[in-house]
Amino acid sequence: MHIKLYLGIGELYTVFYTLRFDNTMFSLRVRHILVAVGLLLALSDVESANILLSGVFGDGSHYFTMVAVGKSLVKRGHNVTFLISDEYSDRAMDPEHATIVSYEMFHLSGLKKRMDDISNKTAEVTFAENSMKHMAEMMDMFISVNREACESVFEDQRLLDRMAKFDAFVVDVVWSCGVYVKSFLDRHRGTEKLHVIVLAPMTPLPYIFKEAGSPFMTSYQPAPLTSFTSDMTFLQRFRNTVTYLFFVFWGNKMVINGFSTGLVDEYDLDPRLKSTISNHVDLFLINSDFSVEFTFAMMPNIIPVGGLTTRPAEALDNELENFMQSSGKHGVVLFSLGSYFASITKSRPDIIRMFIDAFSRLPHKVLLHLKEPPPYKIPDNIKAMKWLPLNDLLGHPKTRAVLYHGGNNGFLEALYHGVPLVVMPLGADQHDVAARVLANGLGTKIDKDRLSVDYIYLQLNEVLENPSYSTNAKRLSAIFRDRPMTPANTAAFWIEHVIKHGGGHLHPPTHSLAFFQIYLLDIAAFGILLVVILFFIIKRSMRWCCCRKKIVKSKRD
Repeated sequence: MHIKLYLGIGELYTVFYTLRFDNTMFSLRVRHILVAVGLLLALSDVESANILLSGVFGDGSHYFTMVAVGKSLVKRGHNVTFLISDEYSDRAMDPEHATIVSYEMFHLSGLKKRMDDISNKTAEVTFAENSMKHMAEMMDMFISVNREACESVFEDQRLLDRMAKFDAFVVDVVWSCGVYVKSFLDRHRGTEKLHVIVLAPMTPLPYIFKEAGSPFMTSYQPAPLTSFTSDMTFLQRFRNTVTYLFFVFWGNKMVINGFSTGLVDEYDLDPRLKSTISNHVDLFLINSDFSVEFTFAMMPNIIPVGGLTTRPAEALDNELENFMQSSGKHGVVLFSLGSYFASITKSRPDIIRMFIDAFSRLPHKVLLHLKEPPPYKIPDNIKAMKWLPLNDLLGHPKTRAVLYHGGNNGFLEALYHGVPLVVMPLGADQHDVAARVLANGLGTKIDKDRLSVDYIYLQLNEVLENPSYSTNAKRLSAIFRDRPMTPANTAAFWIEHVIKHGGGHLHPPTHSLAFFQIYLLDIAAFGILLVVILFFIIKRSMRWCCCRKKIVKSKRD
């Protein structure tokens, strides 16, 4: 399908609404008229594409990252549909989303409970001994759920028929079912121009670079979970390389082996899907931005769109606004461990008690994100809530710092609003986020294995009392915001681009080359062979010359 949309409706609204006139009432009317005309003009020139988005199953940070992309696509005139589990069907009742997007649902009995069990178990084992072993078990459970959910999609023939009518799938990297559905539709439903875009909401993954055919230079590009910067010692580079190889294997297990085992043969899919998804993916979007990222090279089929969930702050409700204003000159500190760890009150009451005791020493007000309030009276300067509108709080002028678990979305939202951070990484890419926070002077880090009231207070107080963190946050925020389009609009633009033109012109030639060709090992071997031959010839020539001189000399004697 051809797209004729060149200027998004949201951008037109902004352009027209910033026009200035002397008379206020006249100004308002003219603005409204111009906005209406602009919208009509934009809509008249739009041939909408039908785009299916799947942000895992319909919940969590990955889903909300995809929602941001979906909203931008809708503003640009496209028809957007979310593929979710029917056990998260309440999303279709959300007035903020349901009025602008549609929903397709698949059925896997007990999916929500299994996901909740994985979430609760992950929170429980985070502070346990051998947590890495437990995390590996959680990952195997997640891979199993992923595969069963994808099988549920394949078993619903009516759903597959409806999916054949879309122009593009945008799929989350941790649930790549859409890639396999595309292969099925191409081979059995005759789809010709169905495009797939993979979105990675976390920090850069080695697996993405491998599938995109883009280099991942372990000499200066940190692998996940290493907490390294681009400046590494020999031993760190060795560990970084080993970690990179592990995550390439893990990505292959998560995205390919977790799906392809059985699916490829059972549903007659492209046999190449047993080893790679690269032949069916036009574009990779990564939720990363070079204002705070360690610099590295990328092929053109990888587009950085860091900060997809960032946006201007909206007004708080009266209760929250009154609390913020009551903080006086000291301001407010935010505390959140994300949706997965918000149940820490129940799983580790001793830990939340340490944080509350540390916060009680502050002259600041503190907002806590907890699913359940502690079973005791908390100090007057602390307010516990089941849910926090984090982005709106980060953008409030009274917010002084945020102490959180190190999620990538939260990091980029804090960067957008120029708020310094205290990071306590609990797992996954949160360690990498902490490394970026420290390297850029945006805040401090709390080691979850060293927790004490004094330690928490000192790390938090360092950020609150040292103005350099706030200065760095505002400086990098200005760099981050200085761009022609928002991250979500950038993602939407490139999705449009591959729908209009395909992604073949963006694909690097690396997938058609062998490993030894990519890294010029054959050239190096040939060069070494030439040097050996040259030395051999020189050695033989010198020996021949020496022998000839001896013969001539002996004849003279």
